[in-house]
Amino acid sequence: MKTTVEEPKTRSAGEPKSTRKKLPRWGKILIGVVIVIAVVVGAGVLYVNGKLDLLRYDDGSVSEMGTIDATEDQDLDATGLVHNDEEMEMPEGSPFADENVLNILLIGTDERTEAVNDADAFTHLNQLDGTEDTTEFSDDARADAMILVSLNINDHTIRLASIERATGVPILLDGYEGQYDWITHTFRYGGAKLTMDTVEDCFNVQVDHYVRVNFNSFVQIVDAVGGVDIEITDLEAKALNWEVPSNSMLIVNKVEPGLNHFDGYTALQYARLRKIDSDWKRIERQRTVIEAVLDQVKNASVVELDNLLNTVLPLVQTNFTKSEITALLVQLPAFLGAEVEQLSLPLQGTYGVRTGMDDRLMYDPDWAVNITALQDFLYNGKTAEEVIAATPETAAAEAEKRENEEETDPESEATSAWDRETDPEEEYIRQNLHTVDLAYPLSDSDFGSSDYRLFLAGLGGSRDIDVQNTLMDYLAAQGVRVIAVPGGAAAGVLLDNYLQTGDTMMLSRYLAALPADQRAEARILWQDMYQKYPRSLHAVGLGADKTSATVGYAVQLLVENAVTAPEEELQDAVQGIADGNPRTALYWFRKAMEEYPDAMESYLDEDYAMAQRLYSSLQGELADDSAQVAEDLRQTLEAYPEDQVLAFVTGDQALQSGDSVAAQMQQLLAEEDENVCSIGVLYGKWKNDTSFAPEDGNTLWSAEGLGSRLGEYVTPGKDLMLVLDGEDCPLDEGEDSLLQDAEASATQVAQKLLILNPDNKVSTATPENAEEDTAF
Repeated sequence: MKTTVEEPKTRSAGEPKSTRKKLPRWGKILIGVVIVIAVVVGAGVLYVNGKLDLLRYDDGSVSEMGTIDATEDQDLDATGLVHNDEEMEMPEGSPFADENVLNILLIGTDERTEAVNDADAFTHLNQLDGTEDTTEFSDDARADAMILVSLNINDHTIRLASIERATGVPILLDGYEGQYDWITHTFRYGGAKLTMDTVEDCFNVQVDHYVRVNFNSFVQIVDAVGGVDIEITDLEAKALNWEVPSNSMLIVNKVEPGLNHFDGYTALQYARLRKIDSDWKRIERQRTVIEAVLDQVKNASVVELDNLLNTVLPLVQTNFTKSEITALLVQLPAFLGAEVEQLSLPLQGTYGVRTGMDDRLMYDPDWAVNITALQDFLYNGKTAEEVIAATPETAAAEAEKRENEEETDPESEATSAWDRETDPEEEYIRQNLHTVDLAYPLSDSDFGSSDYRLFLAGLGGSRDIDVQNTLMDYLAAQGVRVIAVPGGAAAGVLLDNYLQTGDTMMLSRYLAALPADQRAEARILWQDMYQKYPRSLHAVGLGADKTSATVGYAVQLLVENAVTAPEEELQDAVQGIADGNPRTALYWFRKAMEEYPDAMESYLDEDYAMAQRLYSSLQGELADDSAQVAEDLRQTLEAYPEDQVLAFVTGDQALQSGDSVAAQMQQLLAEEDENVCSIGVLYGKWKNDTSFAPEDGNTLWSAEGLGSRLGEYVTPGKDLMLVLDGEDCPLDEGEDSLLQDAEASATQVAQKLLILNPDNKVSTATPENAEEDTAF
């Protein structure tokens, strides 16, 4: 086989030499790595851009100014706070800033949709599906929560500074010079941009960006992280379960005190709670939920984080740009394990109140103190505890500075509320004058000492049921087991039987002795007490019996409860009492008491004293006056020697003045080294000028004295409890007496004083319901 060998090619003259070389193996690997990195980076950029496209970008400005209804937020509790009428002193100079600290204003808004705001909102939860209908941000929404989130890039710390929504601020809009309103209202006036500017101007710190979520978004965000674990108190559990009056909406499943796992809807209701304590506690709860969400995010997997971003980002509105967020994402991993510091502003003890737009009360901060505190918290590495501990010194330094300025300028006068030194009376009032809501239980601090043998409270006003419910509920919790009520001994027998047995027939017979327009509310009151304290309470009736039918039913009950057989001579009478109607029962009862008294005493045994009392009433031998009521109370104390007693009497008979029931009982108990607690009940309205207008001028209390001594510490429209038996009470001293009789001692006349606004009635039963209360 012939083979040929190919001759190697030769270059012709002038042909250039080839520069191509074979790529080394390591070079191929490097190119591959670069290509992979480029693909990953490209994919990462596309991924990040895709996620950021989900956000809702908005610079925070609005096209036109919104409005606040004059009736909104007129419920601020200003009890014990000094009212300031002077122009608000605002900080000067540029806002403090640090390139390593990023301040983001988190704004929670309420779009007022039925999905989260109806009482039965849980029935609308299917609407919270992430669609535009439930996540759209309304231009007319209310800002309901405000938290300054501060990220320190250097030490990777997170600080949350909650701003109380009722903080008073100037309205930074043309034409509103000298006008003040709640800081959350600025959002309605000028959107997120005006709110950012206001926070920056008032607190003198740079606010870089805002992030807005609404209540609908809140539910979905918490659900997206799998829910949150929250530790709750007994009272918080009762509020969420609607076992006590609450501002939350009805939840699906009941919760228990202690650790609970909340879904988004339940977490929202928890974060909204404020009626059981205060707005300050509410903002603490909001921060608690935020921390719980962050804890869930820390432990999320990559897939879970991706799903979380898909859910959360469309629910957020912000003025962050994509490039700013991308730069921030580089820092994000370092913040995932960070501890969160929390602070509430303004600091306790550093604010009074002022009246602003629409006569709306608002907190009036000492801006200098709070600015220093916030800057120390955000920029100087101080913890919340350190900031709070330093505040008194800061406040004192500011006061000293103002004093020095006044000495330099003798013509200047310190009229600001912050320039006033507290005196013993002011200190006492701050500690012992409490705003109360009778829809909620009293606290120990509201009531003060309960170390008394007999409590006397006055009735005769438009809110008697509220007074009875509040005092019975609180004092029963303190151990009181005997309740004395007007209406006569027979009514007391029937009511006592109901409280001991739960027999609703006895309750209906008791209610029939009351005026028709009181029966429905009274039924609810006593049923509630029986449910809370079944077979634990005793009732006693005071004064003359109102109807013979009531006495007839009471006599039948005495016979029914007798444990021995009647003697032969008494058998017909006993049979007639037991089997007849009330009128027939009374005929046989009179006959038996008149003809066979000894046999009746033997038959009724311990109940014979009550039988004598009922017989005397039938004979018209009892006067319906304070002496009879005092005698009934004396017998009650003898019958229950180991028990505290709560008694309701007519009006000022509860006050220890003249020959009132309270005065007679105090004289009696003093012999045993025991005391009466007189609880005065006064109706009227406080005005914004600190004066008080009583509903009835015929009272022992002085409207002028109350206005002069208490007016500046009172929130108009609110109910109050004044504790007069506190240690070293100074209210008997001074020129303006709390009583019309300036020589009398207010602290001896009453130990507690409820001052009630007639418009705040809590009980909701209507007189029309009373027809059923006569059915027996």
